[in-house]
Amino acid sequence: MKRLHYMLVLATASLLAACNMDQYPYSEIASDQYVTDAAAVNNLVVGAYSGLHAVLYNEWALTELRTDNARMRVTGSTSQDSKLIEQLDQGTIETSHQWVGDYWDDTYAVIYRANDVLANLGVVDDPTLRAQYQGEAQFLRAMLYFNLVRLYGPVFVVTQKVGADEARRLQRSPVEDVYALIEGDLNSIVENGLLPDKLPDSQTGRATMVAAKALLAKVYMTRYAVGEEKYMLAKGLLKEVLAAVGDPQTGADLVPYGKIFARDNEMNKEIIFAVRYLSGNVGLGSPFTTLFGPMNNGNSVVMGSPKHYNFPSDNILAAYNANAEGDKADLRKAVVLSEGYTNITTGLWKDERYMTKFLDPDMASEYDAENDWPVLRVGDIALLYAEIINETEGATDEALKYLNMVRSRAGIREYTLADLTSRYQFRMAVRDERRVELSFENQRWFDLLRWGAAVSVVNDYLASESFYSGYNYTVNPIAEWQTLLPIPISVININPDVAQNVGY
Repeated sequence: MKRLHYMLVLATASLLAACNMDQYPYSEIASDQYVTDAAAVNNLVVGAYSGLHAVLYNEWALTELRTDNARMRVTGSTSQDSKLIEQLDQGTIETSHQWVGDYWDDTYAVIYRANDVLANLGVVDDPTLRAQYQGEAQFLRAMLYFNLVRLYGPVFVVTQKVGADEARRLQRSPVEDVYALIEGDLNSIVENGLLPDKLPDSQTGRATMVAAKALLAKVYMTRYAVGEEKYMLAKGLLKEVLAAVGDPQTGADLVPYGKIFARDNEMNKEIIFAVRYLSGNVGLGSPFTTLFGPMNNGNSVVMGSPKHYNFPSDNILAAYNANAEGDKADLRKAVVLSEGYTNITTGLWKDERYMTKFLDPDMASEYDAENDWPVLRVGDIALLYAEIINETEGATDEALKYLNMVRSRAGIREYTLADLTSRYQFRMAVRDERRVELSFENQRWFDLLRWGAAVSVVNDYLASESFYSGYNYTVNPIAEWQTLLPIPISVININPDVAQNVGY
């Protein structure tokens, strides 16, 4: 059932031993010494997927934590992690921030692995396999550069092995060049048919043509303004993706919200691409139950000593509550967060908010949960399609269908065109819906950047969230320059001529 995971286990011993040598942004690993056939190239591909675990480990902190969805849990803590969380929560990030540096290093490590695949395709005799391996490597490289450029701005474009001396002279490439690589990789997949629409069960979890089209549509909607040629191309891509996943017409055609993330329903038809995890103490378990579960819960919620990170804000709680009408609640709320739990020892209720979306109550060992992490899924694409129809044609019946499809699944009232009479009203309805539909999936920050709303939304949130008024110092509004993360000090130390982002 999880063949990719077992392939990961088999490949990890040899691959990761070598990849521990990865040094940003270059590596001296001589993979050509052991990559002599298609099976070895497949191991390289699997190793690239495996590297996504390290990338995702800190991604929540660089995305959700910087938005109005999540905040630091307590003040006054002297722990190092609490200080790191506070910096990201309030936009006071230092160039030495460990998680900012780790994310950079871990992302470039996977980019290296993708480049390694592309450099060794010549040993793959089967043209279909060769195309698939090329497509998978280009998909992963594009996905990771898409995250890097949105988080850090200009970054190093590395498409082949770079020696130490050359690496010390590298300069950051303009944003335009980074996007050219991203679009080039994804268009290579789509135009050359490198990936199939659907993979056999034995390869579940690997990238498909549907995932590549979905990602390319997101790139176009992020990079280009409404009406520009490539922005308009996203509409056709999204329509193709929706057709490929079953052409849903109503909420009844979608996977029930709670079942999307269930550990016993992984890779369901909602999932277009996900980072996969496997529990069982094989080194492939998810860490997020331990990272996000409530502290000191005495095994009432999850076992071990969870850290209670990614704490849901009052603001996101209010967003779900605002969707309630009478005795009808937004069904997503109970999947996403809890406002407390019953202590199994005392039988008493404890008010203690925590995020539940990626918790595995059956986890037997810390940092070893089963839950996969969705990166691209149908609800996301349906709302993007509703958004692009409205932006290019206005509020239409077709746009309303895809917006209401998601609301219907959530058990809340569907809109009519009489409710959303202008393009602006429809736009804001879609934005609100994307927030509650995709909360804590590392999408909110990127949406705010795409809409040009990050600064205003975050500052309104910082000013209104009651938690911050309890500080004995001022929580300052963020400025536009703070929407980019700093280039890690470790990178500057390697190459002092590298330009730092403005403000740091």
